[in-house]
Amino acid sequence: MKNFTKLLAVVLCMVIALSTSACSLKPQYSYKTDDTELAIGVYIYALYSAYSQAQSLAQETEGYDSEAGTYDGSESFLKVQITDQDGVTATADQWITDQADKTLRNLLAIEHEYNRLGATMDEATVESYKASAKEYWDYGPYYAMYGEQYKSPYSDVFEPLGVSYESFEYFYVTSAKQEVVFDLLYAEGGEKAVSDEELTKYFTENYTSYSYFNTNMYETQEATADSAESGGALSTNVALSEKEMKKIESDFKGYADSLNGGKKFSDVSSKFTKDYELENDPSVSNVEIMDNSVIGADLVSAINDLDEGKATNKAIGEENSQVMYLFYKGKIADKVDEYIKDATNRKSVLQSFKGEEFTSYIDELAISLEVEISKAVSKYTPAMFEE
Repeated sequence: MKNFTKLLAVVLCMVIALSTSACSLKPQYSYKTDDTELAIGVYIYALYSAYSQAQSLAQETEGYDSEAGTYDGSESFLKVQITDQDGVTATADQWITDQADKTLRNLLAIEHEYNRLGATMDEATVESYKASAKEYWDYGPYYAMYGEQYKSPYSDVFEPLGVSYESFEYFYVTSAKQEVVFDLLYAEGGEKAVSDEELTKYFTENYTSYSYFNTNMYETQEATADSAESGGALSTNVALSEKEMKKIESDFKGYADSLNGGKKFSDVSSKFTKDYELENDPSVSNVEIMDNSVIGADLVSAINDLDEGKATNKAIGEENSQVMYLFYKGKIADKVDEYIKDATNRKSVLQSFKGEEFTSYIDELAISLEVEISKAVSKYTPAMFEE
């Protein structure tokens, strides 16, 4: 998914930090091909998104002073040499312009493929993407979860820049089109169709099926009133007694032995839930590529060290804050039907398998397209966001 979503990451790059003077709102195109014309607002939005990304990259350079907010002594980062995740190095202003150009060309490439393949989207899908765009435009990203006090409409930032709602919404709809194009190319009968055999091979060689549960080997003690008043920590972790820790270790070794002896993980997890008088089963189960996992390096390492069908227990953490884990690695072959025959899971695996190839395909097509660029584009530069 990481590679698949990279192409239109600009859709989700919504870190709003700046406001500037209004640009012309006169309707005009920015980039166009024979069958598609993109509004100038689409270019401004892409330029702004690239500006935000470049600023983050500039803040990773040695010359950035976070306290002063300067870059090699300057308030502007536009002449700072930055390097992106693909290893491309350029001054920030050049990188921003190049990135915006690439984004517009890729958008046109997606439109080209969508039209060439005779693709369509059902109305419900289109309306779903438009509804998301409208919510962010009118209320911002946090309103739905936190309420009125977190209302921060994107329209307040983008309209003064010359980005209309239609241009903003365009990125959402084109993101949906990208998925449709991918599906048509790689699904059964598509020009780049992937067989069940190919997908199964990729899945079993790259994915891991695992489960775990845990319990703390410490307890948290609240600070006394005197300690809190004197500026001490509000709480502190204290290791359990040696006897208590030995019991936990013995219990978890027993759970691992049961699994290694052929017990089902669900049965062992239920026993753990009962033994430790928990209201609900706290176990975690997942199927994923471990290199992309966010569960933490220590947990990933412990799972990777296991053979399929095996379990182990391991204490992880610093002194006074150790957690005892029970890890179990399942047989990935047992998950094939669930992930290859199920439409939703299959699509996820397919995107993981062919995402990078698809991105390269769109990139190459974007370069080959005959694109006309409006003279109006030259009026918009990264420096406009610093005014």
